[in-house]
Amino acid sequence: MIKTVMGVIVAMLLMINQGCGNVNGGFDEAGSNKSVSEVVELSDGSLLLNLKDAYLFNDENNPDRNTAEWNFSISSVGRYEVWLSSLTRDTMNLQYRNPVIINFGDKRLQGQPVGNEIKPDPQDRPFFRAESRLGSIYVEDPGHYNLQVISEKVLPAVGLRESGYNGVSTILDHVILRPLTN
Repeated sequence: MIKTVMGVIVAMLLMINQGCGNVNGGFDEAGSNKSVSEVVELSDGSLLLNLKDAYLFNDENNPDRNTAEWNFSISSVGRYEVWLSSLTRDTMNLQYRNPVIINFGDKRLQGQPVGNEIKPDPQDRPFFRAESRLGSIYVEDPGHYNLQVISEKVLPAVGLRESGYNGVSTILDHVILRPLTN
């Protein structure tokens, strides 16, 4: 009887541990708190959300459900343009099969990245950086926000050359929030 009860308790503890194992309790593998992502604010007031700092979900069977998510703080109110920055080999065709979906609070943007601005990327030669405007969002109050990107181009944070993704010529690298000035 005692062995059966102990077996049930051990099984329950294992189930609880497995259920919580995917989220790391809000901590990354190094143990640092990832509840608020590091966001770089550029000199023009733009906010740079790097894929390396995002919480990633990759679904090998359904890559169109791949997700990157950031929790961060915004101190300035106003309208921000939302840009996707991709590393690509082919500037004429970024090869996004599906539109990219961005959720920001209760707002949703959806669009097909086209590469509105193309520039060489000195860090990842011979690749190019293709920046695509997806729309704009309005931030009413300073505070803590969550931004989620859903796209098959959300891949683990590795360089395109080292990725080992045969046939992949484009990956999502950053999301940029650019303030609109009057």
